[in-house]
Amino acid sequence: MRAEPAAGETVIVFAPHPDDEVIACGGVIAARAAAGARVLIVFSTDGSRSHSAVLGIDSDPTPAELAVIRRKEAESAAKALGVPAENVVWLGHTDTRLAASMDAFRAQVTRLLAGHRDVAEVYLPHDVRELNADHRLTGEGVAGCLAGLGLSPRLRKYVVWDEDTEAAFAFANRAEPEREPSPTERLVSVDIAPWVARKLDALEEHRTQVTLFSPAQTRTVVPEPFLARLRAKRTEDFWIDEPEEDA
Repeated sequence: MRAEPAAGETVIVFAPHPDDEVIACGGVIAARAAAGARVLIVFSTDGSRSHSAVLGIDSDPTPAELAVIRRKEAESAAKALGVPAENVVWLGHTDTRLAASMDAFRAQVTRLLAGHRDVAEVYLPHDVRELNADHRLTGEGVAGCLAGLGLSPRLRKYVVWDEDTEAAFAFANRAEPEREPSPTERLVSVDIAPWVARKLDALEEHRTQVTLFSPAQTRTVVPEPFLARLRAKRTEDFWIDEPEEDA
């Protein structure tokens, strides 16, 4: 896969929930920011229902309180990766319920991308391979908006929520795709060893997800086995669909 964009290039990372940006591409974000790229992190949802949906906890914190907390966490995580708070964008849709507001989501993404027609690289959830509805619909919506605007940045599609993740979280919120993956796409691995420390620092800023944040919790929202695998990884994986010589 091509090395870092040149200084001054724009890179946009779309994440369905706060913490997906770190899980999927925290190392790449840190590398791009350090290389002088202008990195924007765009969150589809407010993260308000991680505790109620995954753990059945609706108070201390309430979903409304959790949304405020997670915004601050995500901005701290972005800072740890080298991205300033002003480059963190919130589209504000309800966590786990993006499917109910896709028209508004597409309109927001179209406006955002129209203001960044020079975008060189876009990271987004895979629009077919992701199982979680918020994830897959984020990818599908972004891909559609890029096509509608005639923009063709380098696309890097990630998968956070596969069958193993679904089993580990013991939570399912699926939206089935309407097509098969491209037969020409391939999976590439990016070495993030120089940036692992920053990635893990950013991950720890998402305290509501990786600690026993609520008094009612008996497990973390992001399960410990998942976290252990993530902390041990020294690569990040992305699906790309472009000629080998241009990768």
